[in-house]
Amino acid sequence: MKKFFAIAFVAASLVACNGGGDKTPAADTTEVKVDTTAPAVVDTAAAIMDTAAKKVDAVLDTAAKKIEELKK
Repeated sequence: MKKFFAIAFVAASLVACNGGGDKTPAADTTEVKVDTTAPAVVDTAAAIMDTAAKKVDAVLDTAAKKIEELKK
């Protein structure tokens, strides 16, 4: 009986392992997808310079007004 189970086990192993597996290569799951769409270019430097210039002008006007008030 032991010989029968041993032969059955070997036969089952050979039948199960005889498939050979898939012939197609496995898909690469580590591939990184890169977004190729470029964001819209916004000229933030010009906007910052305009805002800074307005603030400097406001400070200079305020300083000039204070100087005029002190001269009176």
